[in-house]
Amino acid sequence: MACEQCRRRSALIAAVAHAITRPSALGLSEEELLRVTKVKDRGGLAGETSERVPTALCRHDADYPQVLTQLDYAPAVLYATCTVERLRELLTTPAVAIIGEPAHSHYAHQITFALARELAAAGVTVISGLRDGLNAIAHHGALDAEGQTIAVMPCAPELPYSQADKHLHQCIMERGAAISELPPGFYPPRPWCYEARQRIIAALADVVVVIEVKGGSQELLITQFAAELGHEIAVVPGRVTEARGAAVFGLLRDGAHAVGCAQDVLELI
Repeated sequence: MACEQCRRRSALIAAVAHAITRPSALGLSEEELLRVTKVKDRGGLAGETSERVPTALCRHDADYPQVLTQLDYAPAVLYATCTVERLRELLTTPAVAIIGEPAHSHYAHQITFALARELAAAGVTVISGLRDGLNAIAHHGALDAEGQTIAVMPCAPELPYSQADKHLHQCIMERGAAISELPPGFYPPRPWCYEARQRIIAALADVVVVIEVKGGSQELLITQFAAELGHEIAVVPGRVTEARGAAVFGLLRDGAHAVGCAQDVLELI
């Protein structure tokens, strides 16, 4: 379990979260972070009690995902709504992140659900961000196959985004896990939290599959982090005449793999 020093670091980040503007601030020392955010009250110790968050790992723990240490600013603590044994099982199987935007076409809906379902049925852990749209559909597909799925949250892992996400969030916790670098009780997410969680998604996935995204979308940050880590990037081709299709075409031009079914993705793992 996470050591006291790392828990205190996590508590500090939660206490100054409202004053952070960029996730790069997570790489600052304690003194620098307090100076930049101009926050004096550091708050209490993070993750003191929460029945729904039984696991808290820091880099000093053998079960802390080593791939996260390759990030420029690794999470001080990784919180999970499952046991450490279950988290180890989820993270030692092949993992694929499926990403897209809330606004999407009917075609994207169909391909996302089918892809996630088939990958989960093949024993792959499907990773996404729970939020409305294609990310949520990816979780639904994995759950439909009674497979494993992980939701990477921009708030405390035990808290859904909204009441609309409550049922899906509960199902994910039962079949897989919700994880976050933010401590129990942290809500609501700050703007930088969404960008920060993208690097965790990229790090934990062996392959990142992009369905539909617009140029400049935060979802594209996941592909940047994945590329830096040397992970595979795949895309489902769309119409280049549409904004979301043009962004995907740009990824193809930069070397991403074109995929059309689960088997194409499995061959990349």
